[in-house]
Amino acid sequence: MRILEELGTLFLIVGLVIAMALLIILTRVLATYTNLLITMVGMVTFVGLIGFILWLLDKRSKI
Repeated sequence: MRILEELGTLFLIVGLVIAMALLIILTRVLATYTNLLITMVGMVTFVGLIGFILWLLDKRSKI
């Protein structure tokens, strides 16, 4: 079971890195096609959603 916990932690870190890359891409797309206010709202929403998902995973798996 210890190996599964370590693997889950590794997946969590890799998922966080992917989420950061997606956040950068999302920010660039929004900044290109919309104004700065909508970009800020999109960034805050995206980070909040990722944080909420990670919080749910943390509560369920007890990492």
